[in-house]
Order: sequence, then C-alpha cells, then structure tokens
Amino acid sequence: MSTLKEFAVQKLHSFPQFENVPLDQLDWLVENSRICTYMTDERIMEPGTEVDKMFIILDGRIRIQLPRGSSFTSIGDFVTGDISGRLPFSRMQSTLAHLVVMEDTTILETHEDLFVEITKRYELIEAFVHSLSDRIRSFTSQQQQNEKLVALGKLSAGLAHELNNPASAMVRGATELKKRLSQTPDKFKSVMSIKLTNDQIDAVNDLVFKKAGRGSSNQQSLMERTALEDELTDWMEDHGVETGFEYSETFAEYCFNTEDLEFVSSHVEDEYLPAVLGWIEDVLTTEKMMEEIEDSARRISDLVSSVKTYSHMDRGTDKEVVELKKVLKSTVTMLNHKAKQKKVEIELNIPSDLSEFYGYVSELNQVWTNLLDNAIDAVPQNGKIEVKAEEKNKNMYLFFKDNGSGIPEDVLPKIFDPFFTTKDVGEGTGLGLDVVHKIIEKHGASIDVESKPGQTTFELCFPLNN
Repeated sequence: MSTLKEFAVQKLHSFPQFENVPLDQLDWLVENSRICTYMTDERIMEPGTEVDKMFIILDGRIRIQLPRGSSFTSIGDFVTGDISGRLPFSRMQSTLAHLVVMEDTTILETHEDLFVEITKRYELIEAFVHSLSDRIRSFTSQQQQNEKLVALGKLSAGLAHELNNPASAMVRGATELKKRLSQTPDKFKSVMSIKLTNDQIDAVNDLVFKKAGRGSSNQQSLMERTALEDELTDWMEDHGVETGFEYSETFAEYCFNTEDLEFVSSHVEDEYLPAVLGWIEDVLTTEKMMEEIEDSARRISDLVSSVKTYSHMDRGTDKEVVELKKVLKSTVTMLNHKAKQKKVEIELNIPSDLSEFYGYVSELNQVWTNLLDNAIDAVPQNGKIEVKAEEKNKNMYLFFKDNGSGIPEDVLPKIFDPFFTTKDVGEGTGLGLDVVHKIIEKHGASIDVESKPGQTTFELCFPLNN
C-alpha cells in the first residue's frame, strides 16, 4: 500500500465514527476509493450538481454556501472527519449548495457503485448508517432553526414598519406642540387684555369645548371642506380678522360654520374678536395635536399587546384554553405589513360563542402564521383571505380560504412532506407545512386541503374534548 493510502487508513481509523471498524475493512475502502486533493478557493460543486459519490474529509475544510437571491449565505463547513455526499441508503440526487475549499483539502471519494459491497461489511456499513442518521438530525434541526429565524425576520421587519408609523406621528405631533407652546406668552398677553364678563366667557367656552368634545371630523368630502374653509375665511375677512385664513382649516375640521362665528361675534366686542378667534383656534389645534399623539400611542400599545399575545409572553408551556379570536387577531396584526404591501384583505369570521378547546397556544400561533403567510404569498394583488371557525359534532373546525391560483394536482399530495417546497432555491426550506402538520397531530387534530384555481381551503379539525 502506498504512503498516501496508508495515510488515508490511519486518518480514517483516528475518526470516532470508524473506531470500531476493523482495519482490513478500512484498507478495503481506501483501495477501492479515490484520494483527491483540492486547492484553496477551488469550487468543487455547484447547485444542481449530480451527486454519485461519498466524500470523507481526510484533512482540510470546505465551506457550504446556499444561494440567496444574487448572493450566497454560508451555512457551515465540512471539516476533517466529516462525511458528505451520497452515503449508502441516502436518497440524495443533487446538491443545493456551492462547496468552496477554504484551505487545501484531501478527500476520500467513494463511488456509489461500491455501496452494495460496503453493505456486506457490517462494521463499515454501521458507521455510515450512523453518520447518515446524524446528518439527517443535524440538517433537520438546522433547517427548522433557519425556518424560525426567517419567519422571525419577516415578522420583525413588518412589526418595525408598523411601529414606525405611529412613532413618527408621535414625534411630529410632539414637535409641533412644543413649537406652538413656545408662542403661548405672546398669545397670553392678547387674551389677558380682553375684558369680558363671566357670561361672555362661559358662552364662548361652552361652544369651544362642545366642538372639541366631538373631535375633528373626516366625514366631509374635499370639495365640501374647501367650500367651508372659503366661507369661513370670507366671513372673518368681512369682520376684520386679518389672520382668519390661518384659522379656517382648523375651524372647518371641527365643523365650525358661519353661524358659530356669528354666535361668538354676538358675545364679544368687535375689537376683541380677532384675539378670541385666535384663542379658539389655538385650543382646537392643541386638542387636535393631543388627539393625534393619543391615537399614535394607542396604536403602539395595541401592537405591543398583539406581540405579547402572539409570543405568549408570561405564560407557561402547558395546554390551556385557546382564545381563538384573540390569537388569530394578533397573528393577523403581526402579518399586517406584508398583507398591506399586496393590498390583501384578511377577513376573520370567528363567532364569540364558540366552546372552549385546549391547546399549546405558542405552537398553534406557528400554525396560523404559516397558513396565513403562505396564503398571502399565493393570492394576487388585492387578493382576499378568509379565516372562518365553526363548531359541529363536538369538533372545532377552522377554515383558511384564499383566492390564489391554487395548488397543482401533482403537488397537492406532497405539500406536507418535509423539505418539499415549490419556492425558488433559498426562498423556502419546505418545513413550514411539515411543522404545521406535526403541531396539528400533536393536538390530536387533523388538517386537510382542497384546491382549485381561484380557491384553496385548508380545513383544520380540533376535538373539543382534548
């Protein structure tokens, strides 16, 4: 045996997975395999390359790179002692990744034609079967983790966008409010110089706070609003209020009309009218700013509440009552940004009088998320998704229905298979519906799908005595 082959046998024998394999079997494997050396930066495989050999890394390091759009993502390295490629009993046909040599590497390559002979050597085939089993476990675990991270990334990006809008509105409102309050001293002088009786003050106050209490109005059309503003501006100009054009927009928002201005004028001397109307506009504008800040804060609070419900914070991991309407609503909120990008309408038809059923809420949230996320991907622009629940025969039925293009007949039987995906390389792991299926089974429930062009329906059935 040559020095190189002796080196290969010694290397194999030093690897933990081959420590119980007799030396004569390792000698036989090396004699019937090929020893290859690859240089740093050399690419030894591309996505789609047919795999008909088993590779054992005798020395060196090879990086695994998955294509992600126009770039690549490194997902790990093969190092000394690792076994890759097509192993005995493996169903691998081709590779999905680039394999790039990171440092000079020596590999023992064994063609699949030798696999039948390998099966006749018990200790050797046992070592390869264990390696194949470990590879499946490791790959599945990593892909599941990647699936969770991708899903988390999508949800986080959407949530950040949803939070940014009200947060920006709050900052704008606070900035404008601060600017307006800085003008208060000058306005205070104007107001303090007004000499009004208590009855006059009460009359104006009652009108202003009645209007403020109703809030600003969005009921008017643009044409109606513009006409009202022009009418108010003309009235104020006719009554000597030179800055009236600055007030008319705010007055129109709070549904002031010329009769209201006449009412104020009838309770205030002409010389004080500009200052009083300025004070009214200031009160209403401040009220409007506070409304916007309050509304933005409420939207942020609602989003945080939805995240808390969705992530199941402060809750245990045992089965508990599933508040179906609440958890589905929180899931829709989490996916709202993605839905809005395609102008997708998501309709929830969940009756309030449904019987209780128990489940692992955080896991069920993964089910709702996967089904809704896939539906959003499937529907066209302005598409529609409906989630409906009903109770019959001591079972809870949930229907996720969309008006997408449908699932092809040849694909339908495979959609729950692990690693099966119709998405492009790097866009899907094929574990989303596999995870859904496993969680549904864990709940003693069932999931079925019917699909035709224009309508796909996933039907989930949960026993109520679970």
